[in-house]
Amino acid sequence: MPDSPSGRYPGGLPGRHVGRPAPRPWERSFRCPSTARRRPVEAPPRRYEDFVALHEEIEAVSGPPLRPLWWTGISASLVGGGLAFGAVMALRTIFGVEVPVFAGGHAAAAPAATSYALCATAATIQATALMHLLLSTAARPVRAFACIGAVAVFILTILPLTMRGPFDAALATSGINLVGGTFVVVLLSAVVAASRPFPWDGPFRRSRR
Repeated sequence: MPDSPSGRYPGGLPGRHVGRPAPRPWERSFRCPSTARRRPVEAPPRRYEDFVALHEEIEAVSGPPLRPLWWTGISASLVGGGLAFGAVMALRTIFGVEVPVFAGGHAAAAPAATSYALCATAATIQATALMHLLLSTAARPVRAFACIGAVAVFILTILPLTMRGPFDAALATSGINLVGGTFVVVLLSAVVAASRPFPWDGPFRRSRR
């Protein structure tokens, strides 16, 4: 083992390599001495652990909240249909208001209430299906559903007033449509927003950064 002014070294370049293994030939081609050092043995496992942790974090992200959406939509359709049936029966039998206005005064209370309840149930199921579709296609599903729902509720509120029939029946039908439609739109939007927070929906994007 040759001597040097800086001490004994096993071979290779003297001075700064004292006490360390001699660098390999390919390591000498690097300009920076720090880059020529061998990476510690722990580096590949650490990189692998970071890679696995990243994929586990990606997989942990929940998908669209379809199950709570449909549970809420089906429950709301049943409850809304029952309330619509009760409201029509009460208005026709107690107050004598021919609700809904499209049924006319010649229809009995039970058939009119049943038809209106079926319409309310079908409309709620359609709204739930629309939200399901927007969750799969739209970048801002909650906002898009709120806009479409607002337009649909507006049409359902104005449409009874344009039909021929008693004004009190048209006004009562319009009010029921307004209250029921607004409740369905707000309920489905709240369920989706609470089940899965969308950073691109609403004003929360800037505050989370």
